[in-house]
Formats: sequence, structure tokens, C-alpha cells
Amino acid sequence: MRLESNESKAKMAWGYYDWRLLEHCGATPAFAHAALRLEVQCSLDQKDEAAWWRASLQVLEQLTAVHPRLQHWLNRARELEGAIQAPPLRRGWRALLSVFGCPYYPAEWRRKAQAGNASDAEGVASRQSLVAFLGCPYSDFVTRALHLTGVWLEWSHAALQLGRVQLKREEVQRWCAEFDALPKLLPAPALMAMHHRLWQQGITWQWLGEDRTRIGEGFRQQVVRGAPQDLPVDDPETWHIPIYTITGSVGKTTTARLLWQLLQNSGETLALTASDGAWIGSRRLFAGDCIGGTVPRVLLRNPSVQAAVFEQGRGGIIKHGVPYARSDVAILLNVQSVHLGLDGIETLEQMADTKAIGLAPARLWILNNDDAQCRRLADRHAGDKTVWFSVSASREQLKDLSSTTLASIGIERDDEGEPQAMYLWQAGQKIERWSLEGVAPYQGLLGEKTLEELLAAVAAAYFGPLGLSGGSWPERLRALRLDGNNHAFRTSVHRQGNVVFVLDKAAEPTSLPLLTEAVEALASREGFTHRIVALCRPASETPARHIASIQHLFGLMDEFVCFDRPDTYSTKVALPTYAPGSIPILLRDELMRLNTESRAHKPVTIAKDWEQAEAYLRERLGQLAGKTLVLINQPATSVSQLNRKILSFATNGLNFSGAAA
Repeated sequence: MRLESNESKAKMAWGYYDWRLLEHCGATPAFAHAALRLEVQCSLDQKDEAAWWRASLQVLEQLTAVHPRLQHWLNRARELEGAIQAPPLRRGWRALLSVFGCPYYPAEWRRKAQAGNASDAEGVASRQSLVAFLGCPYSDFVTRALHLTGVWLEWSHAALQLGRVQLKREEVQRWCAEFDALPKLLPAPALMAMHHRLWQQGITWQWLGEDRTRIGEGFRQQVVRGAPQDLPVDDPETWHIPIYTITGSVGKTTTARLLWQLLQNSGETLALTASDGAWIGSRRLFAGDCIGGTVPRVLLRNPSVQAAVFEQGRGGIIKHGVPYARSDVAILLNVQSVHLGLDGIETLEQMADTKAIGLAPARLWILNNDDAQCRRLADRHAGDKTVWFSVSASREQLKDLSSTTLASIGIERDDEGEPQAMYLWQAGQKIERWSLEGVAPYQGLLGEKTLEELLAAVAAAYFGPLGLSGGSWPERLRALRLDGNNHAFRTSVHRQGNVVFVLDKAAEPTSLPLLTEAVEALASREGFTHRIVALCRPASETPARHIASIQHLFGLMDEFVCFDRPDTYSTKVALPTYAPGSIPILLRDELMRLNTESRAHKPVTIAKDWEQAEAYLRERLGQLAGKTLVLINQPATSVSQLNRKILSFATNGLNFSGAAA
């Protein structure tokens, strides 16, 4: 086998690796470490790996003859020849990492059979895809080093196939120059050692280049130079700010908002992420969906932040992960059949395990005793660091729960089952009772679902690390407000003359009953003569889910406007079932079927987008007499531009008779 450095170019196996290098900021279901995650895929033939590795060593020997600085890499690669049974990419990467003295960070290498692969004589698919998850935090180094390793292995694969590999002199020179440049992409050895100690202690840090490192979260962070000997690396609390997290299937944003308001009495500058934006104090930094791991990482780097409340969603955990290794309080509200069938999550148990990634860093868990998955997950956490909440548990059940855990919190009801007070139990004793008289945070309502969210928020505020001052607990509870100013698209109510607009995002079987409860309570108070719903649905959900939501809304409303979202068909999660414009037709057809089945005559209008729906509503509302409810049911709170238009329409005045100008 010969490495020929001349001007002729052999046919190479370029493209053998699929360099999909994706940066993730935290622990995900695929890689359970709160660190940088880089992912690379390559196709490989497992049967030829041993021969491929031998060819790789021969090629590296010849490259070393051209460039002696490669000798250390060659020596480490030879040591690994019989030490581990692994694909050549993993062996080459591991050898190269040790050359530059980079400390060990978690790495996982997985084989995945490729769909449609031909099988070998034994019936086993030998053609596979190798996926690597690398926790090494130096992204530029990892990217360049993997590329360097991959090119070397591609040359070796070509040499194995052809008996020799011919390369241009310039190709080899560029490759060697890239190898020589790798040390510049890493900190000095002492700095790498300090970074590794920080990582081992779960302390947030970021290398800023040269000898500068940002250590810590929020106002506790410092930028240090070099690796000072007196740095309190072994004391994580020195660098940590209080972090509260909220996850679950239904009610996350409401709970985050309630907790956020309760913690205002702490006197700290609070960061908040939710499905409709991100804030520091009263200043809004981002609009749209901010419940992934990316935005919390940005907020934790802001030196003005003294504590944080982070809403966590399934999609954010899967895509971006949990970007910190420690937190203080984590709430799991519930695990229901919402978003099953997406991202490989098919069962409630899988969904619960995904959400539990957000629980793992927390010292204290706040769990819903009424939820089976919460009860299952409780076995993973110490009882004296668990608080149960329940809207249905009896006095005796709450007492028993508090005997084996830190505390329990529940509802005291009258003989008719109406909630009268919240009470808190510890060690089998009732220690607090707070009246619910005058407590109506959710658009002036206090329904069963809001009770669940309120219990969770109160437990987190009571047992969390921030001290609260400025008013008694009954005063704090009565002061809670979730309305159109801070809770749009969560049954927010906006009045314009004889028209009452309700904005809501409910679209699943678990949340639509909550919307029904709120609308019916509002209707009994207002006495509407006509109810219109304007609704859209995303292309990321199945037709069956959309039909189920339509069936639920049919009995609630008198008239329907189905408007389309043209953008939804081109998203990464759009299902191939749909063509542009097809979703409103699907909704209309089901509504017409329900009309026929029930012998009703409820009007159904299709609009190509929100602008057309708005124009129709303006005209239609001008024709109606009496008090009218307009429910705008838009389930994607992350589509911030559309939601701003809808909110503007519902709040800025209508130019027709009977409504405020």
C-alpha cells in the first residue's frame, strides 16, 4: 500500500462521513450530560472495520514520514489497536484527544442499522450508521479534530479498496497544517484541568478564549484569567443562583406565571422563560416560545439575574436539553397523552422519563399525587426532598403523605365539594391554612385546574431557597393575576363594547375541557346571545387529533371560522399528510358532518389566513346584535408575529356599531 503525493487524483470516498455537527447545551434523552453535545454520523461497513483500522495505521505511518509531528498520534493509535473494540472513527478520535492532553468528558458511540440495508450471508445488516455524542466542551476543537480524523479515515478506506491512495501534495500539506493548528483551539493544560474540575462539580462555566473563563450563573458569575489557585472550585454554591423549573403536559405556563408573581416578594431580580417569551425583571428580552435550553443558558449568563424560573417543554428538552447541572426546585405538574407519537415518544412512561430529565438536577421535587406517572417517578428521589400536592386527596391522605416526605399540600372543601382553603402538612401535622376567599387569579376564575397549578406554585415558593417578605400569604394569594396583560392565549378575556374576545391555545383532549369550563363560566356571567370561534390547527398534529378537537368545540359554539396558517406546512415537524390549504378543509368537512349528524345549521367559513379571517369577523360582528363571544383558538403560542396580530385585533378597538371604537 502506498501513499503517493503527486499531482494525480485518485477516486476518493469523500462524503463517506455525514458531518452533522449539532451543538446542544444540556442533558437530553440521547445524552444525559449538561455539556456541549456534538453529533456526527457516518456510514460504515462493520465487517471491514478491523481491516480498515489496519489500513488507517499504515496510512498514518506514511503521513508521519512526511510530517514527523504526527508520531505521537500514531503511537497512541497503535496502543488502541487491541485495547478497544470500536469503529475506526472512535479509535482515531480517542487517540487524537489524548495527544493534546484534553481531560476525559463523557462520550457515547452508537450503531444504528440503516433502513433498506442489504444483509450479509448470516442475515445481519452489516451496513450501519455510527452516531457520536461527545461531551467535550471545546466546540471548535471538536469540529476540526473530527474533520481531520474523518479525512484520514476516508483516505484509509480508499487505500483499502484501491491498494494505494494518491493525493495531491497540497491536500496533504493542508491536512498537516490543520493538525498543527489544533492546539490553538484548546486552552492551556492548567486551564483545561480547571475547566474539568468545574464540570465535575456541576458548576456552570464558559471558556471565552485565550486564558479567560466565565464561571457561575447570573450575578454570581466571574470572569477569571488563568487558573487561580485560590478559586473556590470545590464549592458549587458560590457560583449558583436559585433556579426553579416547571414541566408537565398541561399548565406549565400558568404555574410559571403564578410562581413568578409569588417570588416577586423576594426582592431578587428574576429571570423567566415561558412559552410566550423571556423576561429579566419586567423587561422582555425575547418573544415567542422560550422553553428550550437555549434561552435559559443566555439568561444565566446575564450578570443582573439573581434567580430564575424556567418553564421546560418536551420539545425543548429533546432538542436543546437542560443547560445546568444543578437547580433548586423542580415541579412536575402531570404527564398526559399530549404530543405522544412525536420525537420517538410513544407511551406515557417515555414521556414521563423525558420530563424527568428536568427534575434530575433539582434538590427539591414538587410532584402531583393525583398523577400516576408522578407517583412512579417519585421512587427516584428521596422522600425528605419531595413535596406532594393534590386537589383530590383527603385530610387523612395528606397527613399520611406528609409523614414520609418533606410535606404535602392540598385543598379543604365544603360539604358540596367547593374549595375553601389550602392547607399544608408536615410530619403528620397541619402547619398552615390559607383561605381561598377572594383568590381568583385565572381571568377572575378559580377552577379545578388552576387549583392544581396554584398548589404547585405555592409549594415551590414556600419551600424554595428565596425568602419571601412584604405581606401575608393570604394577601399574596389574593394579589395573583393572570389576565390579558400577562397571560394571552390562556383564556385571556378582552372586552370591546358588546363583544368579548377570548384568546386560548387549547387543542388537545386534556386541555379543551379546561377551556370549556372557563367559557361556560364566562357565558353564565355575561349572557351571550351568539358565540363564534375562529380557529386554526398546525400541520404537526394528526388529522385525528384535529377532528377530536373540532368535535369538542362543536357543542360549545354557534359559528365557526377555520383560518389557515400557511407557514405551518413548511416547518420541520409538518406531517406529509397535509398539503397547503388542506387543514381548514379538513376542519370544515368535519364540522359539516357534525351539522348533518345533529341536524344543526351552524355556519362554517374558511379563510386562507388570519388577515382574511379578521376581515370576515369585522364584517360579521357588525351584523350581530346583542352580546357576542369571539373565541380565537390558536394553539401555537410560539408563532409570535401572528399572535401579536390577533392580540391587537382583540384589544385595539373595532369600527362597527355596538363595539367600542
